[in-house]
Amino acid sequence: RTDFDVVEDFFHDVPAAVREEALRMPEPEQSDTPFIEPWPLPASTRVGTSGQSGSEDRLFPLEFQRRVVRERLGLEVEVIPGGHLAALSHPDELA
Repeated sequence: RTDFDVVEDFFHDVPAAVREEALRMPEPEQSDTPFIEPWPLPASTRVGTSGQSGSEDRLFPLEFQRRVVRERLGLEVEVIPGGHLAALSHPDELA
């Protein structure tokens, strides 16, 4: 499959009631800045950093996330259940 499908790619594991409510809301405007500009503040050693990835993420597959997090943060990914929207499909595991 080469076409993007919001339900198949983002919401495939989100409970139907949650998915329907989310899809009724207008999509928020998103900034490209996080993808093109480096973080503007100095690194902080006071705040822990981790990288999580959903085991079934169809947008950013696990192996891709492992490579990016390792290369950019020097960390290993913590694998959590769920897809791209793990906060909606597995909120307890993400917390």
